[in-house]
Amino acid sequence: MPLYKEIAGILKERIIDGEYLEGEPIPDQESLAVEFNTSRITIRKAIQLLIDEGLVYTRRGSGTYVKNHIKHHDNVTQMNSQFGTTLKESGEVTSKILKFDVRFPNEHEMELLLLKKSDPVYELQRVRYSDGTAKSIESSIMPIKLITGLDEEILLGSIYNYIRTDLGFIISAARRTIIASKADDLDAAEFGIASEEPVLEVNQLVFFDDGTPFEISKTRYPYTSGIIEADIG
Repeated sequence: MPLYKEIAGILKERIIDGEYLEGEPIPDQESLAVEFNTSRITIRKAIQLLIDEGLVYTRRGSGTYVKNHIKHHDNVTQMNSQFGTTLKESGEVTSKILKFDVRFPNEHEMELLLLKKSDPVYELQRVRYSDGTAKSIESSIMPIKLITGLDEEILLGSIYNYIRTDLGFIISAARRTIIASKADDLDAAEFGIASEEPVLEVNQLVFFDDGTPFEISKTRYPYTSGIIEADIG
């Protein structure tokens, strides 16, 4: 087992046992790195696992705190730590960019993302492939003031990895709605299915750990996809 997972397990036990109290900070990363004789990078990865489980949260410039008993909205769930909208596939995941535009938000987007009319957003659409087979079509709206520096190279890989690694944000939770739909012309062409065959659509409003919404997304999957992990990247 990787060291960061072992450390996460130990920290989790301390939280469960009450050694780290609800609402209180856990030791800082430097102290934990010394205690476990490892690097701060390893500690950060361990803490990210705890964040993904909903056990702790991070305050910028303050530290990492144990959550009180979490009372999520019924359709708010924790996000996966490593990938975006991901299928249970072992093949190479690649992307094709269908749209990469900048515009001003509409009223609905302003309300959900807490934006002003003058706050520009990215409008993105990608097809995600596993070993060359289309597995999902993703559409996203993101504020430029939060997700800076987005470019075509990033879109061809993982946007969420860029947000975590390069921008330093922690992606925490999503308000999610899952519906059944019928394939449109784009679905049919990319997925190789007939128009109006069933597809699964996942709609999300995604948040940073401090509660800031940063993405409105819609991802469509063919009924042939198999097992789907409902998170986005």
